[in-house]
Amino acid sequence: LLGGRYRLGEAIGTGGSGTVYLADDLSLGRQVAVKVLHSSLVGDEAFVERFRSEARLVASLADPHVVSIFDWGVDGQAYLVTEYLGGGSLRSILSAGRTLSPSQMLMVSLEACRALDHAHRQGIVHRDVKPANLLFGQDGRLRIADFGLAEADRKSTRLNSRHVKRYRM
Repeated sequence: LLGGRYRLGEAIGTGGSGTVYLADDLSLGRQVAVKVLHSSLVGDEAFVERFRSEARLVASLADPHVVSIFDWGVDGQAYLVTEYLGGGSLRSILSAGRTLSPSQMLMVSLEACRALDHAHRQGIVHRDVKPANLLFGQDGRLRIADFGLAEADRKSTRLNSRHVKRYRM
């Protein structure tokens, strides 16, 4: 039992910084996804602080196309609790040999752009947008995940000129 309320189930993903588990939130009676940092990173206080900052940063976004953050903590291991999205990632869909129709690809692109626009208007740049970080809920709606490499412009709520130049067409 993690954090006194999350019962971890099967591993549903793994990455450079941790493993994501399907879990039961015993307090609220719902399924969630729990990202647990690799044990080798828990002793790295700077990394754990960046992990905490990611949780706060993404939780502040509150957008229907950004994965919702519910909780974070350290209980022997640092962890981040998010909404569970059972539709898989764009990477898993493409790796399975499935293709998207032009209209499906347009919808994926529009939803990703809406999420990135919302983040950018708050001074947050994702910096790691890739198919593995584009997740789908069981409702088919896209959410962007893993803002671990995000960069916030802490001086203002707008992107600074260095970021704006990067995104001009």
